[in-house]
Amino acid sequence: MKKDKEMKKKEHIRWKDLKAYIWLAPCLILLIAFVLAPVLEVFYLAFSKISAANIVKSFGTLENFQYLFHDRDFPRTMINTVIWTIAIVGISLVLSLIMALILNEEFRGRSFHRVILLLPWATSLLITAAAWKYILDYQYGALNALLIKLGIIDSGINFLGGATSSFIWMIIVGIIVTVPFMAFTLLSGLQSIPKDCYEAAYVDGVNFWNRLFHITLPLLKPSINVTIVLNVIYVFNSFAIVNTITNGAPANKTHTITTYLYYLAFGKNKYGASAALSIISFVILTIFAAVYMKMQMKEENE
Repeated sequence: MKKDKEMKKKEHIRWKDLKAYIWLAPCLILLIAFVLAPVLEVFYLAFSKISAANIVKSFGTLENFQYLFHDRDFPRTMINTVIWTIAIVGISLVLSLIMALILNEEFRGRSFHRVILLLPWATSLLITAAAWKYILDYQYGALNALLIKLGIIDSGINFLGGATSSFIWMIIVGIIVTVPFMAFTLLSGLQSIPKDCYEAAYVDGVNFWNRLFHITLPLLKPSINVTIVLNVIYVFNSFAIVNTITNGAPANKTHTITTYLYYLAFGKNKYGASAALSIISFVILTIFAAVYMKMQMKEENE
């Protein structure tokens, strides 16, 4: 009798485990089909020799990586990507923190301003980038028309005519679309801070800056860490803004990694080199996430 009960118990546990896997099966199938399989395909192409007709001839070669390291546009692309990521994430973090602090205060119309802040993030990135491309247009752009009407300039400025000016404007657009998400992430973190901390500070006569650096920022640190990691990955892999506004022009000087690997694949027909650049991008982001999170965990432990 006792053995029968034990057998039934074991069968129940097995069925419970099996049932969990059955429920997880659709997700696992989708992950394997749309995440794992493409990743493995990219690794296969990166280490394969591919003919001009895009036929894989052999596997186990570093030819694609050698092509990248001898490509004259590759170093500039890497530098552009680093500047692009640091500038957008860094400036957006400061602006988002300021906006989150303002929106965390009680004032009339606060809900309305929160909705307005969310609109740039809710709008399609491709639409936003296309709109800014027309705003910055040399002949018909709204920005030139406005500046001329205000008497600030006499004739139109070619904002997208040079590599430096184009890249700066792309960063500005990147900041505009990044700030809303970061601001709302930080705002949610601010709202989770107990009000008792601030009430005690008010009683003790602590000024704003001391409250900010000794109460708000330390308690907001988990939200800031998550925001930085997510947005570094998001901005690093951003494609629509660069591709829509300049598409790497002039002379491939405004490419970032994502647009350049697209250019390698569909502009130069170098699918192997494009796959190799994808792997380099993946390794860089993995190292960054691992090192950054390890540093933060070490600080928390200390």
